Amino acid sequence: MQISSIREKLWLQVGEKKDGSLPSSWFNTFFAFLIIFSIVLVVIGTEFTPGSIAEKITNTFENSIGVIFVIEYLIRGFVSPLSKRYGKGLKGILRYLITPSSIIDLIAIAPIFLGIVGSEIYLVRIIRLARIFRLGKVGKFQNAFGHIIYAILSRIEELKIIGLYTGVLTLISSTLLYFAEGKIQPEAFGTIPKAMWWSIITITTVGYGDTYPISTLGRIITAITALAGISVIAIAAGLISSGFDEAIQNSRNKRSKKSD
Repeated sequence: MQISSIREKLWLQVGEKKDGSLPSSWFNTFFAFLIIFSIVLVVIGTEFTPGSIAEKITNTFENSIGVIFVIEYLIRGFVSPLSKRYGKGLKGILRYLITPSSIIDLIAIAPIFLGIVGSEIYLVRIIRLARIFRLGKVGKFQNAFGHIIYAILSRIEELKIIGLYTGVLTLISSTLLYFAEGKIQPEAFGTIPKAMWWSIITITTVGYGDTYPISTLGRIITAITALAGISVIAIAAGLISSGFDEAIQNSRNKRSKKSD
């Protein structure tokens, strides 16, 4: 009876609802900010030299946070049968453990075990950054991630066309520049794959300036490619922006229906 009572109290703070969302509790809010803090530590930790005092302090914090995440992972598994989404008892726990959200949690806590067995520190840090995906399950962060996913998926067919257009434009422009500049600048444009680097940064309007054509024909190709590339960014941005507007409007409509 006591275990059942404890599980129910924990579930009110931790457990998933029927729709898969998490309650806006102090527990989930605390872990949302803890995730952000842990990610900041990982980023800052790359600044410190191996073996330095600063690195040791950072690693101590990261390992301590990792232990807290392990406890959280166990708690979520413990209360998962009460969500009525996975079944009862041990079967419910096992079903929860193989869900995508639980696997993300498992990846996020893996670094603490990798650190124990002495895995490469860079690998451990990269895996720690996976914690950011856990924000997608918490309160307002869940809504934000949901809007992002909806904005992309609702315009996926249009984005596929843009992707195909970008690929064709990259191939054609890099091939033309290979013929125009390949013999003049073999190090930069001596092969089509080398020319593709120039093509990508030109189409995306980044323009690093590390490689650029010097012949008249090469410059003409660059100008045409740059103009064609503007449409890639503009159309893609417009599609995703309209997807965001639609997602937010749908969210507002759902809220108004619930209030009615």
